This record gives sequence, structure tokens and C-alpha cells, in this order.
Amino acid sequence: MKKISKATIICLFLTSCSNSDGKVAKSKLTGYDYRLFQDTPAWPLAKAVRDKDTSEVKTLVIENKIDPDYQESRCGNTLLMMSIFNNNYASAKILLDVGADPNLRDRCSGATAVINAAENKDSKYLKLLLAYKGNPKVGENKSVKDNDSPMQTALTSAISYYYANSLEKVTLLIEAGADVNYPNNNSNTDLPLGIAIKRDKIDVALYFLENGADYKKVIYKLIDGHDVYILEALRKNLLDLQSPEYNKKLAVIAFLKGKGLDYYKEHIPDYVLKAIKMKYPKTWEEYAQKY
Repeated sequence: MKKISKATIICLFLTSCSNSDGKVAKSKLTGYDYRLFQDTPAWPLAKAVRDKDTSEVKTLVIENKIDPDYQESRCGNTLLMMSIFNNNYASAKILLDVGADPNLRDRCSGATAVINAAENKDSKYLKLLLAYKGNPKVGENKSVKDNDSPMQTALTSAISYYYANSLEKVTLLIEAGADVNYPNNNSNTDLPLGIAIKRDKIDVALYFLENGADYKKVIYKLIDGHDVYILEALRKNLLDLQSPEYNKKLAVIAFLKGKGLDYYKEHIPDYVLKAIKMKYPKTWEEYAQKY
């Protein structure tokens, strides 16, 4: 294999840095690209944040008076929001140290850095934002589209179908003061409890119930407008009978029975029975009796 000279490596590095700082059409950039700050007073700060140069960030904000809360023009994201999205913890921390506002809203959906942190796979971002007085009760307050409704709160953002630490993040928010019964918005009845069940986070659902979630409310609606209450939501929840999640479901069922709601007396809706037959074609009858 042909060796690459030290001079070539240095040249490639310098070229890469040059390209990352070169002028670009902002319309071609993603929403969390630091180059959205090009041609703004905050561009020197954006580069320091991107490069994790914490001493330079401190100098630019304190001595050069660059606003750490400057918002880029497309959606109003701040450098704190971008640091969280780009998993740049060192820069997020120093921005908060020099006065960045964790509760400033973007101009697209009205999200804050706390919502960004709740969405992040790593809970350390949420811990950081809450430590710097981020609002655990925050929710989006703007429609992204004319026919859209604000959907996310910090609490609902913390409930992820893909990540295993939803319970940790939810616990952080509830202990910080988030409302377990706060609906997403006036036009959407989905509650954190309903979202937890829909996303198969039964440990989170159990935690909500143990911490005051209202199990008598409509917890979400189907596309056709059908109101779904908790027992039907659990009937829709087709977990493998050998899974840890199913054991948590049994704990939820026991909790509700203690409140006068008997899961096993809840009729299995036809559309759910159809789904069971598709998922367990050979053992659907046994599954339907046990699940």
C-alpha cells in the first residue's frame, strides 16, 4: 500500500477545515449545521462551538460580547440547541456557563433546548439543561404546518421507541416538576401515558401510573377519531409473552385492577384480534387467551 506523507495529511486536514468554513448556500444545509451562522455576528462563536474550543467560546462571549443566544435565520435554532443535536457536550456546557438560555424557543415549532435534550439518546444532556434551570414543563407552541398541531413536550419527547433509557429521562423530568397529565395541546388528546403504551415503554407507563397519571382519561385517539382508553390501549399492546416488557404489562394490569379496572374483562377489539392472527398465525388463540 502506498504510504501517505505527513505533508499530504496536513494538507488534507487544512483543506477539510477550509471546506467546513467555506461559504455555502444555507438552503442546502440541514437544520443543525453550524454553517447556518455564516455571515452573522455569531459566526466566530459558531466555529468555536463546533470545534469544542471552550476557552474561545468564553472569550468571544465575555470579552467580545457575542450573544450566546443568537438565533440563525431559518428556524431560530441557537448554538445551544445545535450543540445538543450534534452531541457536543463540552460546548453545550460552556454555553450555559456563559449565560445561554435553555428556555429560548425556536421560531418553527416553539421547541426549546430542553425538548432537544429530552430527545437525545444520552440523558446527560437533559441532566445538564435541568441543572441550568431548563423548564421541565415546556411544550411546543407553534404549528409547523397550517394543518399541523404542536405535538411535543419535554416529557413526551423523552419517551422513545428506539432508546432503552426513556424511563431515566422521564424520571428526571417528573422529579423536576413535569406534569404527568399534561396533554400535548388542545386539539390532540394524546397523553404521556398513552404515548408510553403506544411506544411499548410499559416501564414508563407503570411509572406514570405510580406517579399520578389519570388512567380514566382518553389517552389517545385513532386516525378515525375513535377514543382509546387505557384498557383498550393495553389490548392493542401485543408484546411477546416471554419479554421483560410483558412482565411490566402484568404489573400495570395489577395496578389497574386495584383501581377497579379489570383488563381481562376488556373485550378484544376485532381490529386487534386481526393483528394478533397476523403476528401469531399458528398460536393466535393461545396468545389471545394469555396476553
